[in-house]
Amino acid sequence: MTDEGHRGRDAESTRATVIDAASRLFAERGFAATSMRDISAASGISHPLIHHHFGSKDDLYVAVKRHMVEGYARRFPVAARATNRPLSVRAEMRRLMTYLSENEVMFRLCAWARLEGDIKVWPGEPDLFDTLRSRIKAAQRRHLIRTDLDPAALSLMILGLIYFWVENRGHFAERFQGTIDDESFLRQAIALVELGVKPCAKNSEPTADA
Repeated sequence: MTDEGHRGRDAESTRATVIDAASRLFAERGFAATSMRDISAASGISHPLIHHHFGSKDDLYVAVKRHMVEGYARRFPVAARATNRPLSVRAEMRRLMTYLSENEVMFRLCAWARLEGDIKVWPGEPDLFDTLRSRIKAAQRRHLIRTDLDPAALSLMILGLIYFWVENRGHFAERFQGTIDDESFLRQAIALVELGVKPCAKNSEPTADA
């Protein structure tokens, strides 16, 4: 491997280490209470080197948000690229359940962002929603999903159902004494959405592939 290759790999490793440490600290303390020196101590990467790779703390926070959002595409690369494939409600909701269940840190980051009054759109977020919206539109063109439903609003509803459950399932597990778990909630949520988006019988076609 060339020296440039080594430097590139070292730079990627350094950035990944900093992103991981910054994600944990921002999720634990929020943006305001986390300093660059805290991140340096947690990551083992020098303060000047963090500045070299990311710039300011604001820039690093943006990089952390982007990493979180783009994690969905890394986890499900085929689905993330399939912008013209008609949406399968069942497959998409299962992917969302899987991804969100694996990313507790993201929920904490979201919570802190709201508490600190940060309502900015996260980098990469429009791409994620645009992909989902495009797949809904593709399904509508094939009369697999009702055409009177707004694709953007339906995207939010699908994500919202899963997000709310994953964020609060610990509370509801206690509230309902284990009678509702991930799988039972997901089955019923899928059934509800599939029924709600189904076109009139005269326009219906076979369900889209995953």
